[in-house]
Order: sequence, then C-alpha cells, then structure tokens
Amino acid sequence: MESTQDYSTLLILLGGLSGIALYAEAARVGLRDKGYAIPVWVIGLNFSWAVIHTLLVGKIEGASLPVLIVAVRIALDIVVLYTWFKFGGRHFPENPGEGWFVPWSLLVIVVAFILHSAVIMQFGISPGLAYTAVMQNFVMSLLFIAMLARRKRRKAQSMIIAVAKLTGSLALTILYGVLGAEALDGPSNLLLVIGSLSCLFDLIYIALLSKAKPYEKNQQQPTIVQQNMTGGEFNAFRS
Repeated sequence: MESTQDYSTLLILLGGLSGIALYAEAARVGLRDKGYAIPVWVIGLNFSWAVIHTLLVGKIEGASLPVLIVAVRIALDIVVLYTWFKFGGRHFPENPGEGWFVPWSLLVIVVAFILHSAVIMQFGISPGLAYTAVMQNFVMSLLFIAMLARRKRRKAQSMIIAVAKLTGSLALTILYGVLGAEALDGPSNLLLVIGSLSCLFDLIYIALLSKAKPYEKNQQQPTIVQQNMTGGEFNAFRS
C-alpha cells in the first residue's frame, strides 16, 4: 500500500510539473509569436478546473503538494489567458464580428465553470476533479491537432508543449486508470480508456508537429475574410 501511495505521489508530481512546463512554454511562445498557444475551450476548462481545485481541495488539505502545483498553474493560466485576449480577436469571424470576441470568450469560461461544478456536484469533489481532469485533457489532445491543422505552421506551438502534454497524459492515465485512486474505489476503466486515447492523439500531435513548417514572423497572415472562407478559427470546439 505504501508503495502504491509513493507511486501516486510521484505521478501527481510528474503530472503537475508537466502542466507547469506546458503552460509556461505556452505563455512564452504565445508572447513571442503574438498568438495564442492554447485554444479558448482548453484555456477555459483548465483555468476553471484549477480555480475550483484550489478552492475546494485547498480548504480540505491546506498547502499540500497538489494544491501548490495547481496554484502555480493558475498564475500561468492568467498569462495564457492574456495572450488569448490580446491576440485571439484577430481570428474571430467577421460574422458576428470582433465585437463579440470578449463576450464569447467570457461565456466559454463561465460555461467551463458550470460544467466542472455540475460534475463535482454529481460525483463529489475528488471523483469529480479526477473525471474532469481526464476528460478535459482528452479535449485538449484533439484541439491541439485541430489548431495545428488550421495553422499548418508552428506558430505559438513547440515540441516542449507537445512532449509536456504527452507526459501529463501518461501520468493521469496511470494514476487513475492503472493504480487507481481511493476516491474512485480503485482503477477506473473509463479513465484508462480516455487517458489512453489522449496519449494516442498526443503522439499523433507530436508526429504532425515534427513535420510542420516553422513559423516566420514576417510571413503574410490570412485576413479575417480568408479565414472565414476556410472555416475560421471559431467553430465552437475548434477554436
């Protein structure tokens, strides 16, 4: 039992440090390339999860290792949110217009808080946070690939982000799907399947990113009209 607990602590630390590395790099390349490195739905889901985790788990455990790691992530989330609000508006569709960019973005964040809260109310704090962590990680895997497919270049993306994402997915999958958590009454087959799929798509993202052309700052960017003609940046979960 002690051995399992030691492995769980190690996986929590590995997953937490991977998340910190991912968001620190996302903030860096976003500011460097004047673009957002993480799609808005992922930002909303991750930021709301981190805030809820800190408030609920912090009240129970105090300044524990998971709480401190997530608190650092919140600070990085805020920087990533800044890059979204600073640079994301230029990709907003002409219809309904850029004036809707901020309201839409805020709506996404509010919806993310509602979704996480609903899951936690249904399953409890620890199980709810576990389920939502793995689910949003899977959404992140899919949207990273979609973002790269649209851009066709490495703008605001890097291999550090991709590898950190895979490392975090592996840690979550083993923690909840193989070792199991006390709050989940052991390993969860559901989280094992979803986590494994996340790892698969993370590997695909790494492969695609390794072949993508580097981003050059002086290259001409598509106009909003051109983006609308090719599908834009803002179709719900594609953004």
